[in-house]
Amino acid sequence: MNKRDFNEFSEAWADAHEVLAAGRVLSQRAMVSAFSSLEDYDIEPVLAALRHHCKTSRYAPVPADIVDLLSAHNKRLSADEAWAMMPRSEDETVVWTEEMAVAYAVAFDLITEGDRIAARMAFKGAYERLCSEASIMQAPVVWKVCTGYDKTMIEPVLQKAVLAGRITQQIADKYLPAPKDAGVIAGLLTGKVTEMPNNAQHLKSKWRELSQAMKDGQKMLEDKKRQDILDREAERIELAKYNHQLLEKASLMLENYH
Repeated sequence: MNKRDFNEFSEAWADAHEVLAAGRVLSQRAMVSAFSSLEDYDIEPVLAALRHHCKTSRYAPVPADIVDLLSAHNKRLSADEAWAMMPRSEDETVVWTEEMAVAYAVAFDLITEGDRIAARMAFKGAYERLCSEASIMQAPVVWKVCTGYDKTMIEPVLQKAVLAGRITQQIADKYLPAPKDAGVIAGLLTGKVTEMPNNAQHLKSKWRELSQAMKDGQKMLEDKKRQDILDREAERIELAKYNHQLLEKASLMLENYH
């Protein structure tokens, strides 16, 4: 949130406390403190979480209540869970997140060389770093489908993902009946059905090109995230100044009132 969201937030926060705290009115200092605690989140999910809290709780909200609700809908798998879902060949279909796909590309050379232990370590290191960065940036978890060559393996994987709540049945239906000649590479590059030449050497070359492209893309993403963090810090400083001004105004109003 930014300072332009303060009025909308403060009205919703005050309404929640008047309803759930027997009409108790918050002080300006408490309002500013709550806003500052939640400023790393966008205004819409904060308001949605606040509405959910009011529907399900008998107690007035505190910032930790809202953070818990927001975090519950944005959890990522552990590195071990994610690694267990990784495809062992282009025959397998996989439903994965952006962090899982990029970490898999980092470890792909080791996977093709047959060194699963080193590949797992490389995957976990990259995945945990990516998830940490995504958490800091409050990036949502987005699940994507990459279909493999083996058509018999597509439906079971997609239905399992539907049951886990990772994709909707409507998304799964787009890939059923099984797409023709769609591989993980095609899914990663376009997300669409693409005919690939049945040539092992050519396929290996394409995998290496993809791996390098994803590494290059990850570097660009990291550069952008660093700039976003700097911009957010600058905005946080500006917001802190604004909050200080609000406190000064509130203090002056109280002095004049007395």
